[in-house]
Amino acid sequence: MFRKLVPTIVILLTSGVVAAHAAITFVYPAPKSWVKRADYLVLKLNNPAITGVRVTVNGEASGLLPIGTPEYRKAFQDFLILQAVWDKGKNDVAVEAFSGDKRIETAMNDVWYNPGGTGPVAPEYSPNRLHVPENEKLCAPCHPMNPTPAQLASSPEKGNPCFGCHKKMMSYTFVHGPAGTYSCAYCHVGDGKSKYAVVKRDAVLCNECHADKGDEFTKRKYLHGPIAAGLCEVCHDSHGSPYPAQLLMPINELCLSCHEDVGKGYHVVRTTAGAGHPLKWKIDPSRPSSGREMSCISCHNPHSGDVRYFFTNNAEDRLLLCQMCHNK
Repeated sequence: MFRKLVPTIVILLTSGVVAAHAAITFVYPAPKSWVKRADYLVLKLNNPAITGVRVTVNGEASGLLPIGTPEYRKAFQDFLILQAVWDKGKNDVAVEAFSGDKRIETAMNDVWYNPGGTGPVAPEYSPNRLHVPENEKLCAPCHPMNPTPAQLASSPEKGNPCFGCHKKMMSYTFVHGPAGTYSCAYCHVGDGKSKYAVVKRDAVLCNECHADKGDEFTKRKYLHGPIAAGLCEVCHDSHGSPYPAQLLMPINELCLSCHEDVGKGYHVVRTTAGAGHPLKWKIDPSRPSSGREMSCISCHNPHSGDVRYFFTNNAEDRLLLCQMCHNK
């Protein structure tokens, strides 16, 4: 559903007046597409008679959004750009356009929200692609859609062309270094079959900068499954996240998304209180000075190790792991 249903003034798009009024265009997300981030809903209204719009997502309606004032038209003309938070899975979107009090048009769309791009998607939905020729023609009056290498390498303060539309991707506590400096061209290329696609993915790309980590992991005797397969993006977001190391979810949730059986019973031991070994809600006793909460990585290295189960102390004897905290 929408957390905010207000036109954003971050992006300014312009368009000429259309003589023959076309139907409302869903610029982003495209109809029957899926997205991995909850960010914008972008509409082109294609009718200067429209003075107000109501948007309904999964049955929850906004108020009537006034878009007919001279100030709004000067800034946005016939575009409506909303900040949105989608529900996970299918989202039914209805857009009602009004001229004064009279409803003159209704447009429908449905989009699939797949947080992080890691979950299942219904087969009728295709990955959303914004940088396609028909969309770029709409954006070109205000945005440089074919920036030079020098422009792509520039800072936001000097007019980096990616910053205006994509800065929300960096509004996280933990941001990947190249993303935080808008060094987008490190990973994205403008001349690929799909514009600004990442032609390399996961470890093949990540190890170009993080070769030391790749060497560190692979010299160990045992590799965690995703590491062995070179799938960095199974756990890490390449741009930013609310969680340390740009993880897709909190540590325990991320681990249990694959190792779900661990969360169903008593882990390690059954305590005198009738519960399993604590996995959270306590300060990590293995690193008390860090102040971080206990989690799966208090005992297990998430990448690799010299012993089975990737114990952080690399000791074969499980009791030696326990003695890291229980030294009595």
